[in-house]
Amino acid sequence: MMSRILTCIIIVVILSSACFSQESSCKSSDISISVINANGDVLRGVAAQDFVGIVHKKLVAIKGLVYDVGPRRVLIVADTNKKLPVDSRMAEVEMIQILLNSARPEDTFAIMAAQGAGQDVKFTSDHNAISQALTQPGDGSRGKDPAVLDTIMAGIQWFGKPQPGDAIVVIAANMEGSRKTNAKTVAKALEENHIRMFGLAMGPVQSRSSVAGGIVTSSTSQGLGYVEPGEGGNYGDELFYPLVTNSGGLLWGVMNVNSHINYKISDPRILQDVRRKAQSVSEMVQTYYRMQIDPPQLTRPENWDLSIKDEIQKHSAPIVVLYPHELGPC
Repeated sequence: MMSRILTCIIIVVILSSACFSQESSCKSSDISISVINANGDVLRGVAAQDFVGIVHKKLVAIKGLVYDVGPRRVLIVADTNKKLPVDSRMAEVEMIQILLNSARPEDTFAIMAAQGAGQDVKFTSDHNAISQALTQPGDGSRGKDPAVLDTIMAGIQWFGKPQPGDAIVVIAANMEGSRKTNAKTVAKALEENHIRMFGLAMGPVQSRSSVAGGIVTSSTSQGLGYVEPGEGGNYGDELFYPLVTNSGGLLWGVMNVNSHINYKISDPRILQDVRRKAQSVSEMVQTYYRMQIDPPQLTRPENWDLSIKDEIQKHSAPIVVLYPHELGPC
């Protein structure tokens, strides 16, 4: 009899410990966010009380906000498709150089070629190795002309254990032709590894949002526009925008996104725009906050909304929050 009682007590203790452990693991989590204006300029000086988070009409408790000054690991995925216009290739080289020149000494970069030739270089502080990689033939270990999504998925494995500030910058015309993966798998891998993805589009992009609720941002040649879910452009690549946005990043349209514009890198206005957007992405990668939240108990991944409070928005220029758009289940 005593042994049965002891067994029951042990079971209760184990179950209680398990429940407590699960409850504790659901209490708080850190997410990476950036705060920008409508031109893509990074903003500083915000506080935890300036934000409001909502999921299923319930408030998400925001417990703290800290500006992160740690080192960044940045993977560049560059489109080297032979069909890419010469001016786009020149713009690509220009943007990569700006990303490297804007980095801090403690930051490291990696680069992978997609849809064409180029050498893969794992994370290093050697900027010359990164800038020269696309002029090398590569070893073909990932197959011939690997697709952008396949390349992103392979690159995620390079990060290993997640670190704050991890980011992928994709410079590509589209995300078509994947042979080994799909957008859903890539989105899940980005979320699980806490990697933000940013895009510099070299072709037309469909700006339809996959986020179920709230106003989200889309990239235009003039700046950032506002798009309600279900609205937006009905042409171009349909995967680039939601993958970037939902990971907590931003997509800029850089080259060949508008059929009414002649994109020549020799045009000072085009060159200035290319440089400005690459610098904007660099600043977003460098300047971000780690926000601690207490999400409601969830049984499956759910979309949520994080924004600056209305009383602050109405007294300032438009402010946009870049954040991972999906909360994981407890």
